[in-house]
Amino acid sequence: MATGRVFSKGCVFAIAIWFLLMGVYGYIALGRIHELAPAAVVAVLGGTFSGMLLSSIVGLFTGGADRAAIRRALNMEPMQDGRLEAASGPIQALGTPLDAPFTGRPCVAYDYDVKQPGHGASDFAGYAMTPCAVQTLRGPVRLLGWVLLDQFAGTTDAHVDRARGERYLASATLEPMGVTKILSVFKELVADDDGTIRKDYRIDGTGSNLEGRVIQERVLPAGAPVTLLGHWSEARGGFVAKGAAINRLFNGDLEGTRRQAGGNAVKTFAIASVFFIVFHAMLVPAYFFAQAGRLGDASDTAGSVWDERDCDRQKAKLTLRADPNEVGSDAITALMNAARMDEPACVSNLIAAGARLEDRDKWGDTALVHAVTAGRDENAKLLLAAGAKDFRVTAATGRAIKDGDPPLAAVKDYIAAVHRGDLETMARLRLHASLARMQDQRGDLPFWQSRLPQTFTVEDGWMTDDTATLTIQGAVSSGPPRIVFQLERRRDVSAGEAGGDATPQLWQIRRDWRPDER
Repeated sequence: MATGRVFSKGCVFAIAIWFLLMGVYGYIALGRIHELAPAAVVAVLGGTFSGMLLSSIVGLFTGGADRAAIRRALNMEPMQDGRLEAASGPIQALGTPLDAPFTGRPCVAYDYDVKQPGHGASDFAGYAMTPCAVQTLRGPVRLLGWVLLDQFAGTTDAHVDRARGERYLASATLEPMGVTKILSVFKELVADDDGTIRKDYRIDGTGSNLEGRVIQERVLPAGAPVTLLGHWSEARGGFVAKGAAINRLFNGDLEGTRRQAGGNAVKTFAIASVFFIVFHAMLVPAYFFAQAGRLGDASDTAGSVWDERDCDRQKAKLTLRADPNEVGSDAITALMNAARMDEPACVSNLIAAGARLEDRDKWGDTALVHAVTAGRDENAKLLLAAGAKDFRVTAATGRAIKDGDPPLAAVKDYIAAVHRGDLETMARLRLHASLARMQDQRGDLPFWQSRLPQTFTVEDGWMTDDTATLTIQGAVSSGPPRIVFQLERRRDVSAGEAGGDATPQLWQIRRDWRPDER
């Protein structure tokens, strides 16, 4: 296991250099712009691009060792224990090949990644390798330690067997994956003793249902012509990792790998140089502009008002020109955050300082929506008085909802679906919902049922052609709550593409809230 320890030290050193570079950029940026979020962006980008450039410079020197190893292999020179060597030929399993989990393709190694459409983070990920060797003219060379399969194309969605994948995930031992586990994972991969590896990780996913998920699987087929670069171990008859250098896999023969290895080092250096130069071309002028523009500016000491609950202190910060339109996570502004809290004075301070009333968060909600749905009536009055647009339909802006009108029918159908556990109908009747998300939250169904009355009366309801606001009341175990539903009319995508005016329309619940709860 010595290799794993050395590799971990190499990883720790590389990460330490990255953090050091980020710290330098962050320290300089914060000293000029005095705002944490922009300084953090500068720190991450500056540290990353500088690290890329340093790494590519190192790569220019290490590329010579790669080319020397390939040259020795082409000349059929004997391999030397502990030296970087190249091995080329078909790769074969030493026993029974693996079956890839999502396509069933026979292979000697695979990796997979499962995620939601449009999401950066994975739900599930994994990899596996069976004992295997490259059959070279100089004899078999075993592969000991994981290699990246980035040179092998991922399978298309049409070839994925989702039922097979669901069975695989349901039977697999899924380990949690977090930042603190990354180094230990690397250690296990490169310090492999016999070439047998299998790891399956649960990252953000729940359950094993693959409906709607994007699946990518890469396989290293048995018999594929490959070239390996690694350090030869005479005692073990194979390539092992040495220091921070892991085994590397190329798709093709020695000549192709020689061209690629030489060109990649120069290409990587060129790309890293471009990123570094472009970033600093923007950063240097901004650095001097920030220094000149903020000299003596009172906002340097104003601080953040995004989550300031002391309204007097908030007002003092705003007087020092703190940003009243500061944005936090999920695009929630300082005004939205204050609107959902029980501090009307803080809302008044932000409005007076010029906070924008109609900014929207990632879900499309304004500060008034946050105030109303949180039951903060006083905050809602302040926002309306300042000119905020009321999203609710009232007697002044709409017509009365009558029995049989589509918005009321949608609410009835939704409540009935909740009580019978019909997740598909629930997802269809809620805007921005999906069946996959509903299935992930199935455990919350008893709570939803306890909050919705099976029978109710309509207390108030108004609608336009496209929106509706409906208030109902009915008995549940905790009492007779009032529930307000905001609905919108949308195209019913589940009914197909009729086109034009013939496209079916569907009323969906955008949000609901209980005005009597605080």
